Amino acid sequence: MRVKFSVATCAVLALFTAQANAADTVKLEGVEINSVGDNISESGISEGILAKNVQNGILAGKKVLDTPYQISTITKETMNHQGVTGFEEAVKYFPSAQVQMRGGTTVGRPQTRGFEGSVVGNVFWDGFYAISTTAIPMAMFESLQIQNGLAGSLYGPQNPVGVFNYTRKRPVDNEHSIWADYASREHFGVGVDSSMKFDKVGYRAVVYGSDGAKQVKDSNYQRRLASITLEFYPTESLTFETAASYYEHNTHGFAGLFALYVKDGMIRNDLKLPDPVDNKTPGLGQPYGGMNLKTTTASAKFKYAPSEDWYFEGGYQFQRADRHIHSVVNRITDKNGNYDTYHSGGATAAYRFDLPSGYLKAVTDFDTWGLNHNFSVQANGYRYVQYRYSNLSTTTKAGSANINDPKIFPHPNSKKGSNLYKLSTTDMKNISVLDDITINDNFSLLLSLSNSWIKERTRPAITATQRQLKPIVTKYDESGLSYGASLVYKPVENVSTYITFADSLQQGGSGTNADGTTSVLKPYRSKQYEIGAKARINEIDFSTAVFRIQRPIAYVGSNGRYDVQGEQVNTGFEFMSGGKITSNLSVLGGFTLINSKFKDPLLKGANGKVVNGVPKLNSNLLFDYVVPNTEKLAFSANFHYTSKMYIDDLNTQATPSFFVTDLGVRYVSRAMLGKQTTLRFNVNNVFNKKYWAGMYPASADGAGTSASVLGVANGLSLGESRMFMLSAEVKF
Repeated sequence: MRVKFSVATCAVLALFTAQANAADTVKLEGVEINSVGDNISESGISEGILAKNVQNGILAGKKVLDTPYQISTITKETMNHQGVTGFEEAVKYFPSAQVQMRGGTTVGRPQTRGFEGSVVGNVFWDGFYAISTTAIPMAMFESLQIQNGLAGSLYGPQNPVGVFNYTRKRPVDNEHSIWADYASREHFGVGVDSSMKFDKVGYRAVVYGSDGAKQVKDSNYQRRLASITLEFYPTESLTFETAASYYEHNTHGFAGLFALYVKDGMIRNDLKLPDPVDNKTPGLGQPYGGMNLKTTTASAKFKYAPSEDWYFEGGYQFQRADRHIHSVVNRITDKNGNYDTYHSGGATAAYRFDLPSGYLKAVTDFDTWGLNHNFSVQANGYRYVQYRYSNLSTTTKAGSANINDPKIFPHPNSKKGSNLYKLSTTDMKNISVLDDITINDNFSLLLSLSNSWIKERTRPAITATQRQLKPIVTKYDESGLSYGASLVYKPVENVSTYITFADSLQQGGSGTNADGTTSVLKPYRSKQYEIGAKARINEIDFSTAVFRIQRPIAYVGSNGRYDVQGEQVNTGFEFMSGGKITSNLSVLGGFTLINSKFKDPLLKGANGKVVNGVPKLNSNLLFDYVVPNTEKLAFSANFHYTSKMYIDDLNTQATPSFFVTDLGVRYVSRAMLGKQTTLRFNVNNVFNKKYWAGMYPASADGAGTSASVLGVANGLSLGESRMFMLSAEVKF
């Protein structure tokens, strides 16, 4: 088949102002849901990692085996079996991924390969841009797929973190379930998942609610989810999809952030990080401290495949995330674990994020001079708006205690912020082109190029000393290219090797200078070099890569100005495996080794030091065992290890390494209730390991802050203590 791909096609695409990325496959009937049923033998990990399709974006529909990137997926079955409810719980199954805990795990930033993600740019729902720093309910998604490393040439400007793709549950024919769950201490939840598919229309609805104390006595953990997806099928080649969801996530009484002052790039010499304690101990947090998060999302898209050679897709989404974070921070005051507790009436960070986004995509296939081209063009973008309080919240000291003898304090006189004002608006528009060139049966070449336009308008943030609202000004209006090139070699059918180079644009950071003014930096670049190999041997997959990534780092320097002050250079090795070891035993997991260093930072003593909060080794292994000769009983075991993390730029103090074991059992019966009843019992952190799970690091010269109202500080979060989970699900 030979087709001439005309320049006019690109011109037509450029006329559309819709923005963001997504797709599932070239043929509508070929759209893949990377998931399996809930039979006892179908663990969600037995099918491996390489046969799955890329779910969204300009690579959508391609097999992971054939892509020159490291891509891993966790399915809804795995999440159900392991009791996963949010991203902060799902991320541990990806050895290259973590959460940078800005204010805790729930609102932390996603990261891969030791780089933190941005609020917007690295996370997608069904291919649409999504807010990363808010609670994400996994009950409404079919899968989470993570692509590590630079992806700016495929998706537009972003941090060198890769892509976190969430795929919504979509309509299937006559499948309904109801479930109830319990988590210690006294936390109960009930959910319904209902779906029907008719000749011209289909729906999928997910509703869930939970409430009660979770682990900490007198705490409260409340969730409310309503999600609906409607599909319309006017013809066999055309589908319209609409989706809407509302999620509320409220927590109170959980352990607060522990902060240590930083001076000249090191933890102040009169302070010491204490040994970690059980995070469910009352008094590590306060009953009035927590967060109220609300996320509202609505989208519409079309998928059109007029022939076998053409596929079109496009859509629009609006998302709003409201975040009232009335946090508790425990400021360490000496080397003996004593601390002062502060309560904030509301975070000084943005309260509201608005994010309309959209995209338009075309895919075709043609031959030239004996070479086959799978060619894609995509126009995408977003408008990202931040709102803050003009009447600022206040932070008040509640009392003093010791980490080994915490106390509950009366509610201090902390005032909640009010009266939102628009702080900034960022417009991003992007056009990406991807050419997947098949040279012969063994070699292929993947070329990607994007051009992005970024416009940033902001105003100085209102401070306690400067209460007046200042006008919005345009800080920059810039454009630039991102590009990537990969050579893929497949010596045999189930083996591929590749080499990839990428140069990616990312939005410049913003920060508050010492004089209270705001600096917004122009976009800057990251570079990546990667060599990888993938293979399927019998029924188990292996995927590995060696990489080097460098990016600028920006912070407030000794001159009092927020600016680029050096580089972060990460080199590393990744290994991931998944599939069946035997007919009854499946595995998913691997490890990542990272050497993360500062290069030429403003603080000269930090040059060559290890970057804050990046462990050298991160590993996770999940095993699932089906008892032979049964279709009812299965066991799972998960083992997670994270090495020490330095907590200051001069590497004078570090968190201890930790190893955590989770165990689970499930029982499936087709004779109890409905079509199928599944009972699950899980114990996370079986041996009740006490550990520091992660941190929000100060910047490379010690002038950043995780608790700005308290001064320059690094903030650390305690790991989850032992937790029991029980659930029952009935399909009917």
